[in-house]
Amino acid sequence: MGSLRTLLVIALWDLMKLKNQKVFIAMRFAWFTIQVLVFARAVSYIVSQVVLQYTGGVEYYYFYILGVYTTLLYSTSIVRGYMIADEFDDGIVEYHLSLPIRRNLLAVGRVLGSSISTIKFTIPMMLVVYYVLGVCNLVIVMVSLLSAFVFSMGIVSFVILIVFSMKSTDLTDIVVGAIDSLLVRLSTVFYPLPVIAASGIAPYYVAAVFNPISHASDFFRILVFPEYHLIAPYGPVALILYIAGFSMGLLILAIEYYEKRLEAGGWR
Repeated sequence: MGSLRTLLVIALWDLMKLKNQKVFIAMRFAWFTIQVLVFARAVSYIVSQVVLQYTGGVEYYYFYILGVYTTLLYSTSIVRGYMIADEFDDGIVEYHLSLPIRRNLLAVGRVLGSSISTIKFTIPMMLVVYYVLGVCNLVIVMVSLLSAFVFSMGIVSFVILIVFSMKSTDLTDIVVGAIDSLLVRLSTVFYPLPVIAASGIAPYYVAAVFNPISHASDFFRILVFPEYHLIAPYGPVALILYIAGFSMGLLILAIEYYEKRLEAGGWR
């Protein structure tokens, strides 16, 4: 019970930060709503109806907005994990390390807190998407939230590994920004995998197949539109196993960094 209480206290550290970001949250929600209701609809009108054969019959507009939500989930997780880099500059990490808390609990608590903050931040966006899609099944919503949380844990852990490896705010910013841009574009967020395969660019196809963002976005699509699995090279079980393995593996590595490789006293 003591360890559980410690984890909750650490997680609350990240949740408390959202109180000071109300304006930012409101702006992101307004931007996302406009993108889903206006921009995404405009893009779907531009895309030829021939694309239906590559989406398993799922309307491209629906395909696209689920990809947009996945991108938002991924980018928000990146931001939450990156905040640790700022904490190094402010001396907050050194303060945390001085507390009578085991480092493995500190690592798990930070990942959980950042992931919960991500889900809390993106829940309104998910509800907008599911309202547009006409999803009213509570089971689908709950499974979506759980899978989004697990996926976010993996991304946050990944960013923590980069932060601790770089030990430089500027270098971390460059590396995370480059990875952020590349992973989104080398995924099935905007284009179905058969379209990517038809492009004839083998490295692009391979990157999309193994990209965690592809697995997350395709899982959301199969969850809402089961017929989408007809064109996906992997079924829902394989997607779940991949996302869970990806997140748990990176979480273990993040704990390893916290316990053995993080030195007190700042970046150096």
